[in-house]
Amino acid sequence: MSANFPNRTFHKRQEATRSLLQAWERQQQEDLQQAELRRAREQRIQQQVARCLAAYMPRRSQGSWAMQRKLEELRRQERQRLAEYQAELQGIQHRVQARPFLFQQAMQANARLSVTRRFAQVLSALGVDEEKLLAEAGKGDTEGTVRKHRSHRSMGVKKEPSSQSPPRTEPISSQPDRRSSPSLDPEKNQDKN
Repeated sequence: MSANFPNRTFHKRQEATRSLLQAWERQQQEDLQQAELRRAREQRIQQQVARCLAAYMPRRSQGSWAMQRKLEELRRQERQRLAEYQAELQGIQHRVQARPFLFQQAMQANARLSVTRRFAQVLSALGVDEEKLLAEAGKGDTEGTVRKHRSHRSMGVKKEPSSQSPPRTEPISSQPDRRSSPSLDPEKNQDKN
């Protein structure tokens, strides 16, 4: 025996229905307001066009060819404005499509941070001061000469000079595209040797 008394579920359902009806009514009101605004804007534009045409109306002394010419000029200007507007919209659309998604931007930022951290770790493992290295790199750029890192592949070793420690030599891997980087894990360094 179940009595049909209103319970919590009934009240929630009734409240949800009421909120949906209110949202629908608000949407209807907004649509009506937008339609009225659109009609008012169209009327203003029609009045402006009528005023422009009245200003261009030929006097009795001029023929209908002058009126036709002015109408064609107005139409040409309108087409030109429309083409400019379309081009601007396409430019905006291309910029939006060319920009990476937010998750891609976050991934790129995270990748930059991890590379920067890894770079700092490698420099600290080698005993190189990052600020001095950047200062030397900046000094080399101000001299006007671009320094290229010399590749010692012909000798079979790669030299990495350090300002605080003697140069270290490491064997070059057989793959020319991959560069070997010193690892912080001593077991991996022993495996390489």
